[in-house]
Amino acid sequence: MNKFTLLLFVLIPLFGFSQQPAKKVLTMDNYSTWNTLKNPIISNDGKVIAYEINPQKGDGNLVVHNHKQQHILPRGYKAQIGSGNDFIIYHIKQPLSTIRKAKKDKVKKDKMPGDSLGIYVFDHDSAVLFPNVKSYKLPKENASWIAFTAKKGKKKVSKEEGDESAENEKKEVKKDKKEEPEGDDLVLFNIANADTLLFHYVTEYFYAKKGNGIVFVSQAKDSINTYSTVHYFNTETNNTKELFSSEGWVKKITADELGGQVAFLHSIDTIEEKVYKMYYTHTETGNPEVVVEANMLGVPLGWSPSENGNVSFSENGSKLFVGMASTPKPEPEDSLLEEEKPKLDIWNWKDLKIQPQQKVESSKEKKRTYIGVFHIEKKRFVQLEDLNISNLRFIQKQNGDVALGRDTKSYQRETSWTGKWSADYYLVDIPSGIKRQVLMEKEHVWLSPTGKYLVWYEPADSSYYCQSTILGELKEVALTKAIPVNFYEETNDMPIDPRPYGIAGWSENDKFVFIYDRYDIWKIDPAGYRVPVNATHAFGRRNKTRLKYVKLDKEEQFIPSDERIFLSAFDERTMASGYFSAILDNAKDPKLEMMDHYMFDNIAKAKDADKIIWTKQNIEVFPDLWSSNLHFQHAEKLSLANPQQSEFNWAKVEVVEWTSFTGENLRGLLYTPENLNLKKKYPMVVYFYERSVHTKNRHYFPYPSRSTINKTFYASNGYCVFVPDITYKDGYPGQSAYNAIVSGVNNLIITRPFIDKENIGLQGQSWGGYQTAFLVTETEMFKAAMAGAPVSNMTSAYGGIRWESGMSRMFQYEHTQSRLGGTLWDRPLIYIENSPLFNAPKINTPLLMMHNDNDGAVPWYQGIELFVALRRLDKPAWLLTYNGEPHNLKAESWANRVDLSKRMFQFFNHYLKGDEAPEWMEKGIPAVDKGKKLGY
Repeated sequence: MNKFTLLLFVLIPLFGFSQQPAKKVLTMDNYSTWNTLKNPIISNDGKVIAYEINPQKGDGNLVVHNHKQQHILPRGYKAQIGSGNDFIIYHIKQPLSTIRKAKKDKVKKDKMPGDSLGIYVFDHDSAVLFPNVKSYKLPKENASWIAFTAKKGKKKVSKEEGDESAENEKKEVKKDKKEEPEGDDLVLFNIANADTLLFHYVTEYFYAKKGNGIVFVSQAKDSINTYSTVHYFNTETNNTKELFSSEGWVKKITADELGGQVAFLHSIDTIEEKVYKMYYTHTETGNPEVVVEANMLGVPLGWSPSENGNVSFSENGSKLFVGMASTPKPEPEDSLLEEEKPKLDIWNWKDLKIQPQQKVESSKEKKRTYIGVFHIEKKRFVQLEDLNISNLRFIQKQNGDVALGRDTKSYQRETSWTGKWSADYYLVDIPSGIKRQVLMEKEHVWLSPTGKYLVWYEPADSSYYCQSTILGELKEVALTKAIPVNFYEETNDMPIDPRPYGIAGWSENDKFVFIYDRYDIWKIDPAGYRVPVNATHAFGRRNKTRLKYVKLDKEEQFIPSDERIFLSAFDERTMASGYFSAILDNAKDPKLEMMDHYMFDNIAKAKDADKIIWTKQNIEVFPDLWSSNLHFQHAEKLSLANPQQSEFNWAKVEVVEWTSFTGENLRGLLYTPENLNLKKKYPMVVYFYERSVHTKNRHYFPYPSRSTINKTFYASNGYCVFVPDITYKDGYPGQSAYNAIVSGVNNLIITRPFIDKENIGLQGQSWGGYQTAFLVTETEMFKAAMAGAPVSNMTSAYGGIRWESGMSRMFQYEHTQSRLGGTLWDRPLIYIENSPLFNAPKINTPLLMMHNDNDGAVPWYQGIELFVALRRLDKPAWLLTYNGEPHNLKAESWANRVDLSKRMFQFFNHYLKGDEAPEWMEKGIPAVDKGKKLGY
């Protein structure tokens, strides 16, 4: 009895304290099933919220919340909610299996299975589906009809054996196909009663913003000519009206906000180089007239409206803007064979842009247009932009009578080595087209919303200045010079003038301009009569919290200084973020609405209700979607994208601090496994770029790499990951990285005994790849290193090309990221000292590199130079080159991303965990086995 009692006494606590099953470790099989949340939207009344939930590989869903009900719309995306809150319209992707089969069957791109269109009407609780959709359009207001285009249907001909009529019909169809007009089917769908109207061979359509009308162009052909017709559909009367019909082509159809005024381009030319005229009409008259054409008053000689430009009305409908260009002329007939033509690029030292940049931009330049305006009431055309002054910035939604233009030609050539984007600025008078130079050689310039003032930032004294745009009132006013705080980026450590923090906006009638310093917003009189006021009462600076204005109303042109506004907040001390509200005319500090140890994003407000949606995330919390009122009260979590996360061993993160070798106080992030055992030893990978501590609350779900390690995946698999902040000294970027990173690792080895100091690796991409390559020339602390797209030789890279943009690389070495602070011929030893290639014999750390053959940022030969040096020196090195891939693997390159993830993981597992080396590391993969053998 006593023995039994004793046994029972022992068994009870054993069962009561049984351990929970161990969490699973993330594997690469989890990548495809992990979901993402994209494109959240909210209806005008705040009662309908929708978002996409998509696996990384597979078919996703559109999720709709309506009146506390949830609807799952399979494979839905590109959604919009009707302005009346009564329906949602969306594209429906074909199943991934269908697309895959079509690709496998080598179906041509234009024959691939297309999207369907779904229209879910809430009152009917059902969706109407249409196949083969190409696009849809909704107005901002009064969306009673939906307009969309679909691929036009094809005749089907069935033939019984010996049926000559069917054979003749088939021949007739084939004959007609040659003459078939261009265009698609335009479908108009009525939300209230599901009425459907169909129009064939529609080449363009436009929906007026206020929802009053739809204009579209249809095409017809006979055996000789093409005919185009402009139609107007009145969404209130449901009547269709023909506005214009003529031989030729109509392009760029548009209407004003009310749908009453219509404009388009028209040409009767049959050659490829068509000359267009711009027509204008009112839907009530329906008698379009030519308002802009070549050789008319106001049009520059040799110019005409261009099909490559835009045609648009100002918001108030008083102005009609059009893109103009040189009138196209037929190319002379070419009598030479291709082999009889010389093929070369001629580089001229006087060129404003070097040949590679010109070639990259050539297609854009061939289609470049210059904005002109037709004043409707005065029936007058004025050319606004010209060959020098372009990139106009309009105000008041193009209602204003002044615009700001830029002329960059004087500074384009030197941009290659200065890294500056200076321009001379001009005020352009919209009624007359007169241009007046107001500023020279400036980078940061703003025109006030009503056009009264120009504000610019002056790097020479780090101050903002202002002047009136009115002739005779051009006195300069120093806006911030006397304010005892900095208005430039205080953490800048590049040998270039730091950028300003920028302008938050203006108060009504340009009475005040709101300017950011690092933490706060200043309310400043642009005329200089009133003393500047810290509108946020130095709350940000006192609390080391950055405050930024949040524009919840996208139509808003002014910041209301006497109404409550939203401010985003980021605490530099704790990395917490959130939102405050404030009245900028108020003497009170900003009011806390929400602040927590998360990263908040995707905030959007319902147009007609005090309801918002937002996401929050940290390393452990996926950025699911939430909704609440404007004060974040009654918050409701709407999505649960990845409920399976709780089953896996995840990552945790902490901020670590240390003193660098140069005496600076630095910070970084340390990611550790969720199940960290302080008695064990963990290998560590050190990843870095520049500064990253502000990303403490960013979530990293498991995904295949485009170039860098996945912190969560590595932590789940028993690694620690260290991300140190780096500060730089001009001329010594490599040594600066060493001083920050190695000192940080030393600190962790001392303060975190669970880190295995014998098994520490490095990983970086691009600038991080360069620093990785440099570090292994300076220390043998690291057992293995992976460098993605590293610059290895700054002397050859300096004269190289950024092939994606075609620009010279000089500016980034002299003034920006590479931070060398001078030319190659002025500081040759600095270039050599910072180049890993010249110290390749000192490298004893096994080095894996990825450098792709279509890298448009860091030339591929930089990776090759270091690899062939290490190969010659008989050092362990590998170079992964993904064919046709850019600087980072493309997002859609799933197979390549998974492959890189596997090889990088195998590399680190071999050196830091002692796993057996895979075949590709031991023997390589011969070129003859490419695509057949992976060597994992």
